[in-house]
Amino acid sequence: MQMRDECGQLELKPLLYGYMRVLSQMSEEEVRGVHARMEAYAQREGYVLASVFHEYAPETQWAFTELVDVVKRSAAHRVVVPALRDLGLSVPLQNALIVHLECVGGAHVVGLDEL
Repeated sequence: MQMRDECGQLELKPLLYGYMRVLSQMSEEEVRGVHARMEAYAQREGYVLASVFHEYAPETQWAFTELVDVVKRSAAHRVVVPALRDLGLSVPLQNALIVHLECVGGAHVVGLDEL
């Protein structure tokens, strides 16, 4: 997203990506609500929410793998999740995926439930 600073020069806000698990019982309205919370966080912190990656099937990580690839290519430095549980049910798995995003993608993970 392009913005102009006080001198009229173009500025680009840094990108932020989202990741969430979409549970079978979630309504479209609930998913939109999560997106709205991610968007509000991005704006508040000075980012542009570029895209949200959705994991639909339990115990899969297809969207997570795609997220890591995109984060590496875009040099985005932040990923937001609704809750760390979206990364995995166990704390060790959550920590492993956070470390992977930080080490491989160079991105810090923020859980909206931790704010």
